[in-house]
Order: sequence, then C-alpha cells, then structure tokens
Amino acid sequence: MFNKILITIACFVLTFPAYGNVFEHPQSLETIAGQIPVLNSTECKFRQEKTIPASNVVLKSSGDFKYEKDKGVTFYTTYPIKSTVSYTSKEYKQINNIINAISNKAYAKLEKDFQFYYINQTLGLIPKKESPAFNYLKSIEIEFNQTAITKMIILAADSTKTVIWFQ
Repeated sequence: MFNKILITIACFVLTFPAYGNVFEHPQSLETIAGQIPVLNSTECKFRQEKTIPASNVVLKSSGDFKYEKDKGVTFYTTYPIKSTVSYTSKEYKQINNIINAISNKAYAKLEKDFQFYYINQTLGLIPKKESPAFNYLKSIEIEFNQTAITKMIILAADSTKTVIWFQ
C-alpha cells in the first residue's frame, strides 16, 4: 500500500511542471525547433469556445476542420449554425500564416514577429511590439502531440479568448 502511495506522489511531482504557464518559459528558436512535430494536411472534428470580455457569455461551436498544407485553414461549423470560415481575414490571416510556418518549419518568418515560449509540447507566441500582429493579438498557445495540433488558445488584443480543440 505504501508503495502505491509513493508511486502516486512521485507521478504527481514528476508531472507537475506540465501544468505551468507556457509564457513563464521563454525559449530560443534553436532550442524548440526540433521539438515541434512536422504538420501535414489534415481533416478532423473541432469544438470551440469563445469568451468575449466584460461578458459572462461563452459562445460554443463545433464542426469539421480542414488544414491544407500551404493553402490554409478552414472551419466548417455545423453547430449551432452551419457556416464556413477560412482564416483569411486580416486578424485571422496571421493565424493561418503561423500554422503554415509551423507546418513547413519556416520559423524565420515567425521569429521576426514573435517571442517564443515552450514547455511540454506547448508553444507560446507573443507578438513583438513592432509586429503588425501586435495590434490584434495578445498571445497564441498551440498544444501538440507527436503528429498534430490538439488545442489552440488565441487571445486577441481586445481580450476576446478563443479556445479550439481538435479531435
């Protein structure tokens, strides 16, 4: 019994850093580049929650996600209403460009516009003040597994928070 308790405590202590805030771990591009998986074109289900500042309302949606390498990101929302959104508008085009840069391991494109943070398969990006992205993005967190993005958290300059899970 004591061994089971000891193993449980050891597992908790060893995994505790995984719950840290990615933005507490600045990293150089050279340090993290090899840890980010190669991303290929994919299709999957998504669910999303958007929280608007000064509101208790959480807008929920879900549907199908499609990423075509070198072309872009498209969300085919099926709930609560049917719609199609491609990340090509001014504020979301940057996110499309970020995903393409990560997919192609073209980090130099990101390095001029963002500060990098990384811990436990989570990449954090904060726009530099001289970057055009600084005007509409506060931060982006991207969680990975070995082959795909599993979650994104986008915090806009107006503090609108969008969390997207990919399944």
